[in-house]
Amino acid sequence: MTEEELNAMVEAEEKRLGVGSKEFMQRHNEIMRMIGKARQNGGKSDGTDSTDGDTKGSIQPDRDKL
Repeated sequence: MTEEELNAMVEAEEKRLGVGSKEFMQRHNEIMRMIGKARQNGGKSDGTDSTDGDTKGSIQPDRDKL
């Protein structure tokens, strides 16, 4: 793959994802808040132990927006 082909592929993917759009930035900020909460709570966004396997009460990403 040439550098030009790679650049075209990256540009197309950025366009598909809407990089820089209001919606993209809102989702980015939502994910970063979830990461911050998880770090504050020992690795889990809901504060449960990171080894208990309980995801029922944890914050999960909205798969429709990914």
